[in-house]
Amino acid sequence: MVQPQLHQSLDPFFTERAIFVLHRTSHPGNIGASLRSLAVLDFPRMRCSAPRDPAWQAHPDAIARASGAMPRLKEISAFQSLQAAIADCHWVIAVSADVRDFGPDLVDVSTACAWATARMLDNKQARVAFVFGSERDGLAREEAARGHLLASIPGQPAYHSLNLSQAVMITAWELRKQLLSLRTAKDSQAPRFAAPPMGQPASADAFEGLMQHLQEGATALGFLDPKHPKMLMERLRRLLMRSELRAEEIDLLRGLCTAMIRPRDRSGRGLKPCLPEPYPTKSKPDAENV
Repeated sequence: MVQPQLHQSLDPFFTERAIFVLHRTSHPGNIGASLRSLAVLDFPRMRCSAPRDPAWQAHPDAIARASGAMPRLKEISAFQSLQAAIADCHWVIAVSADVRDFGPDLVDVSTACAWATARMLDNKQARVAFVFGSERDGLAREEAARGHLLASIPGQPAYHSLNLSQAVMITAWELRKQLLSLRTAKDSQAPRFAAPPMGQPASADAFEGLMQHLQEGATALGFLDPKHPKMLMERLRRLLMRSELRAEEIDLLRGLCTAMIRPRDRSGRGLKPCLPEPYPTKSKPDAENV
């Protein structure tokens, strides 16, 4: 009787582009344990951003819990901020047990991994980041808002919070199953999610540049009051995240922002930059309340 081949290596074409990001991790041991899980499941790319202990790579708990993957501790890329850690990624999945107001669409982790696989399959150079927050409070609202999706690991309603390294392991396992299914199906079965339109997807860094430019443009038009922004930028972020903007679309929108900040007359000559007008009184329509 032929035994099934249970242990298989994944295709580096995918695994090199699946980035696991641990943000504001408190305990170095969880970094080591997460690294071990990723090594077993054949995912080589792990990053840490703003860890609480700056000497986490040499911490005894990190070394002990990494076990056989200990040599790879020194290969983990470290960043000062979450934005720096995901800057070169084209899609971001925030992994959290909590729902965030005005945040990304919430899906289970299996669905999120199918979504990520479809995008890596269709975009040969694109990278997908899976972002995990700190052990105590997970991802803050503004951190989760950087994701295209919010993924959660389903559990019982009264208690569904997992240890950080456990959450990393389950997410990696679900992604591994999706990647192995591609090999089994030999591309005969379409991905569960339709891929976005063709074109180079925009990086997280390019997207943040657009958001900053939009804020400047909305302020220049008097549409946004910086002192009382309400939820305008959060809602714009959510809308644009759903659109999965391509690089050329980012350029188009930034050109529009430039025109908002420095409009031109009909002859094409540049005019003076628009300066923010006083915020409308209550007698005028509240353009910001959207």
